[in-house]
Amino acid sequence: MSNHTPFIFREPFIGDLDRMYDILESSLSQFLVVNETSSRNNQLVIDKGTVEGYIIDNRYFTIVSEVNSQIVGWLSGSSRSEILSEHGCNPREFYLEEIVVDSAFRRKGVGGSLLSKIPTDDSLAIIVDTPSINQQAVRFYEHAGFVKLTGMPEKFSENWIRMSKTCETA
Repeated sequence: MSNHTPFIFREPFIGDLDRMYDILESSLSQFLVVNETSSRNNQLVIDKGTVEGYIIDNRYFTIVSEVNSQIVGWLSGSSRSEILSEHGCNPREFYLEEIVVDSAFRRKGVGGSLLSKIPTDDSLAIIVDTPSINQQAVRFYEHAGFVKLTGMPEKFSENWIRMSKTCETA
């Protein structure tokens, strides 16, 4: 694939669920527990219903990136107060739930392009939590302008890093 191949961005539909879930499952396998009800220290617990919620629940902003009609990455998050409060975020922040890129398309601009699609008109910052052992993700976020936040509860900080990026406002 050429680095000049254009990405197409669109809202997902329910027919995208399997591909979105497959990318999530394969891309995060070392940090992901699929279809289990209790979390482990450094792992996320997620199932297809969670991904389906990102597609159909209007509280979430979700977008997919395609190359040659194939989904190569996707992003989901929210600036809705009920979602923000679940994550301990402030009003006017955007909480990034998931950003996932197919491993074959990493380092080709997909992730950065997805981040640029986040609607930040009324947001002061984008917030994301990532497992502290996922140094690849930490480097990606730092390269995209995110900084590590301090002062998080000790229980959280044992396994997670919260990062923030100030939004450009007009």
